[in-house]
Amino acid sequence: MQDNDKLLKLANSINSLVDIGEEVFKDGKVDFADVAQIGPLLKEVGDLVDVFKARQELLEEVKDLDASEAVEFIQALLEKK
Repeated sequence: MQDNDKLLKLANSINSLVDIGEEVFKDGKVDFADVAQIGPLLKEVGDLVDVFKARQELLEEVKDLDASEAVEFIQALLEKK
């Protein structure tokens, strides 16, 4: 059994991107007031790039996923920050 750190990093990055999107669009528009979200956005995009650079390891994690790791991944995806 392999650890699932790449999957959890993917889930956390997806959640963070959703949070950034919600913050940007909470007023219904994208404007200069949203410039503060650029830093967090770039960090999360960088994290996603890192995960996808290691896509072979990610695929191995998915292939070797057991039930408890699958539950952990789903919980991480559904976690609200």
